[in-house]
Amino acid sequence: MIPDREECLRLMERYGMLRNIISHSLEVTRVALFLSAELNKRGQRIDVRLVEASSLLHDISKTECLRTKEDHSRVGCRLLKEIGYEKVGGIVAQHVWLDGERDPSAVSEEEVVNYADKRVRHDQIVSLDERFQDLRNRYGKNDRSINYLEELEKIVFGIESKIFMILKINPGDIQILV
Repeated sequence: MIPDREECLRLMERYGMLRNIISHSLEVTRVALFLSAELNKRGQRIDVRLVEASSLLHDISKTECLRTKEDHSRVGCRLLKEIGYEKVGGIVAQHVWLDGERDPSAVSEEEVVNYADKRVRHDQIVSLDERFQDLRNRYGKNDRSINYLEELEKIVFGIESKIFMILKINPGDIQILV
């Protein structure tokens, strides 16, 4: 099962997402839907409904986890699976860090949502350089977190390269096209 947009918006309210997190999620969804549509025009097989639901709900547990200090991607995954949204939960689990091997010739829903999330700082589309500078400023408090962010940055730049090689546009153009 994949919830439609209205159900996602109800879930966002039900689970008390802060307004700024909802605004972020709506912008991530705009980017993810644009990328999905463009990738599909070029032969990819992205499930647009799954991307929409997953990007809307990727931070469903963030408000709660700000208080509990738990991993919001894991908590969100667990919550969504418990209420019957197994596929959406699986993508939410990977919106921060992608698990496993990736197909070099195909873009997955997980990659689209993960990448779109990295392109949106608060509710503004920014470059990956800007986003990772912000992440380093906010979370790069020790060697472990700095190393984590450096590894994450390499992975996300790899996803960007794959997506935009297929799209044949510059990543900076997304801020104009979306």
